Amino acid sequence: MLKLCLFCGKELDGNKEMYCSSKCKYYYNRDKRVKHQRIYDRGNKERKNSYEREKRRGERYNFIKRIQHYSELHHLPLLLKKFNNHCQLCSSKKRLQVHHLKYTKRIEDCMLLCEECHKKIHRKI
Repeated sequence: MLKLCLFCGKELDGNKEMYCSSKCKYYYNRDKRVKHQRIYDRGNKERKNSYEREKRRGERYNFIKRIQHYSELHHLPLLLKKFNNHCQLCSSKKRLQVHHLKYTKRIEDCMLLCEECHKKIHRKI
């Protein structure tokens, strides 16, 4: 049976099993290490990107929660007074909430809605 070097493909002499020389063995194993290092680096890059994406998502979530808290304290009383304690869509007086058209601190970007209408808007029914 003909045996060939794994790196260079030369025919192997007598007692040699996988490589024709120590140089071929070194380069063959080096190529494998480099290949595995690239795979490892790619995985680390994907994990890093995933972590940063989650971090940004968390920052956005915290920003929205701060705006919602602000609007409950400041906008809700003004909107209740402005719309006479009625939902802007169905005129209900039950469980009124502030709906944000844009997440800003401006009262013009808010609507007063009952819980049912608020859910419908977010589901886009």
